[in-house]
Order: sequence, then C-alpha cells, then structure tokens
Amino acid sequence: MDQPVARLSQTGCVNPTDPTKMAATVIPYEVNSPLWSDGADKQRGLALPTGGKIHVKNCAADPGDCLDAADDGKWVLPVGTVMVKSFLFDGKLVETRLFVHFDAANWVGYSYQWDEAQTDATIVPDDRVDDAFNTGQRTVMWHLPSRFDCMTCHTPTGGSTLGPETAQFNRVVNGTNQIDTLKAMNLFNVPPAMPYKTALVAPTGTAGTVEERARSYLHANCSFCHRPDDPNFSSIDLRHDIAFKDTTTCGVTPEKGNQGVPTSLIITPGMPSQSVVILRMTALPDDVNGKHGRMPKIASYVNDDAAVTLISNWITGIASCPQ
Repeated sequence: MDQPVARLSQTGCVNPTDPTKMAATVIPYEVNSPLWSDGADKQRGLALPTGGKIHVKNCAADPGDCLDAADDGKWVLPVGTVMVKSFLFDGKLVETRLFVHFDAANWVGYSYQWDEAQTDATIVPDDRVDDAFNTGQRTVMWHLPSRFDCMTCHTPTGGSTLGPETAQFNRVVNGTNQIDTLKAMNLFNVPPAMPYKTALVAPTGTAGTVEERARSYLHANCSFCHRPDDPNFSSIDLRHDIAFKDTTTCGVTPEKGNQGVPTSLIITPGMPSQSVVILRMTALPDDVNGKHGRMPKIASYVNDDAAVTLISNWITGIASCPQ
C-alpha cells in the first residue's frame, strides 16, 4: 500500500501508449447524481479482478446485509477492484485517482498528478498538494488529496465506494442501460431485480420536483457520512430513501455549531439563511479558516453555486416541518 507505482502509465489502468485513455480492461460508467468536485469534469471507470463479481444489496431478501431498507441497491465490489476517476478542466486532465480494494479490510486511494503536456501523471506523495494547473485557457487551482483525505470520505459505513449503486447506475449510455451492460458481462453474483430501482434524478436537470433534485444532491454529496451508523456524523441521515421527517434535520438545533447564526437550525422552514445546511455549503474550507465550517470538510474549495440555489429553493418551499 505504501509503494504505489510511480507513473500512471505503468499501473495497467490506462493505455500505456496513450495514458489519457483508460485501459481496455476498465469499464467506463456514468452516474445520475455526481459528486461536486469544484467544477471539474470527470471520467469514471471500474476494473474488476478476474472472476470477481459485484454484490448488490437486497434488503428485502437479506435484511442482515443492510443497515435498513435505505441501503437497498448499494453495490459491494470484490477485493482487487480498482475504481478509476479522472478530473478535467477545458478538456485537459489535471488528476487521476485510483481507489483500490486492497484486501478484505482495506481500500486505498492514490492520486496521480498530470503534467500540462498530457504525456503522463505522477504519483502524489502522501500529503495534500496544491497545483496551479494551466489548461491552455486559464489557470485552475487544484487541490490533490492525501491518502488519509481519501479515507475521510470513503468510509466503511458509507460503503467505501461512493457512486456504485443501482439508483446511480440506472441510466442509458450509448443506447443501453449500464446495468444491462454489466449484466451481459456476467459481472454480478446476483443481478439487480427488474424493474431496477428508480434512478436518482439529476440535481442540475429538470426532471422531478425541486425536493427530489435537492434530496438527490444531498444523497450523492453528503449521505456517505451523514447516516446513522457513521461514528462521527450519525445525528442526521441524508440518504435519499429516508423520509424527510426522519432525516433529523428540519427544525433541529445543530449539534456541531451554528456557523455564527445563533438562531439557525439545521433546516429552518422557509429560511435558507437560517439553515445550517446552507451555511455549511457556503462556509470557507476548514484548512483556510481553521474552523469547523465547510461541508464536506475536505475536497471542496469552490462553492457549488447551482447546488446552493437548488437547496435554498427547496428550503424556501418548506412551509413547516413534517410530523
């Protein structure tokens, strides 16, 4: 784990003659509700070990496999899996991350920093790195995480991987549903039952209601930590399938600070400016002001203005807390 391959082109995860392209063994995929990454575009892929199968949690058939019914459809990936994610601005790669299921107990994240010529990417030391990256059109300040940072969000209680679940993968890409594609490749130990679990709506789209788009965003960006079995953030539950009244957010006094607004609640009906959810989304990052402010605590240095507007509009439309 402590001696990763130095060059991305040597990892087997990309085409060695053109490292900007994923290897043929890496299966590209998309998600319905993406994680915010400071405005970067993303390319995603997964590589399973030979003979490895994806296990899909079926909470009705096997309740012991789930915390509760809201975990239905979460994917468990076999040891040896490698998740590949690249970040781009203006069509140029700035970072590629490999998230490796190292053994039964451990996932490990590795960051590779791209050169501006796009010839290869180099392993980042086990520290955060700030990169003023020239895209050819502008200079982007990009923050590459440490390996410890990776595991701060990729927690075992949240499933380690953040995107792979039926509600995220249930989308048509190049004319075929992604789950059908994986099923045809015989990559599930038991394929998800049809009809597939309802897809998450895109937060930036027009499908669904404002509430559905807002809850989709919170699920993708917050629920891997904000869930009942997390050791640090269990007081609220932001998973999509939890009823709003059971999220422990509406009309609730925040346990971890009011962000300088003494009258604020986690969600104050009709009042985004009095809602800690919004105050945390717009706070300065912790390593900038030294305070417990921005959520998520790491990995975001640029406000997601579209999401702030979306969540604010949702809160504005809440007349009262559900009982």
